Amino acid sequence: MSKKFSDQEKESIHTRLLESGYALFSQYGFKKTSVSDIAKASHIASGSFYAFYASKEELFFDLMEQEEQRIQQALLQQLDGAPLTRETLTEFLKQSVQLIIDNPILKEVLLPEQLESIIRRVPDSRWQNNYSGDVERFAPLIAEWQALNVVRTDLEPALIVNLLRSLVLLSLQKKAMVNFEETFEHLAASIALYLTTTDR
Repeated sequence: MSKKFSDQEKESIHTRLLESGYALFSQYGFKKTSVSDIAKASHIASGSFYAFYASKEELFFDLMEQEEQRIQQALLQQLDGAPLTRETLTEFLKQSVQLIIDNPILKEVLLPEQLESIIRRVPDSRWQNNYSGDVERFAPLIAEWQALNVVRTDLEPALIVNLLRSLVLLSLQKKAMVNFEETFEHLAASIALYLTTTDR
């Protein structure tokens, strides 16, 4: 039976779990990091871990969302007020995926066998909330682009976000694809061409 913690202790331990999880997943990878490793690094008993998370996959999912939001916020700030063209949108798409590939946490999700484990152990509602959060964060910017008539107005923001996310999904097959970089370049340019109304 796990120890009962005060609210202050819970907050402190939760922070330590996130910090320890980030460090261990980044250094050793998702597969080689165990609950006992995370608990030890967080200075709690292994059994106490489950008072906070049902599995290491759920802790990883929290970290995944944290990193996604950090990257998205940086990208949104970069785009804020900048004129949108097909060229800048193409570069935005390429940069978005590259930041994910380079991130020590998010790159773990790009390994299909690990993504399958995470999907299986994390409730569907959390995945749906993750998608809804992406739509909410990007919807105001998409609406602004549509108001300026530089992005197609006949497309719902949710569909546009899905098109952007499709590039991330393509990255899951990077190892299985020949000429991935060239294929990715063409797909990013094609999506930008499809979405924008400008001639450049």
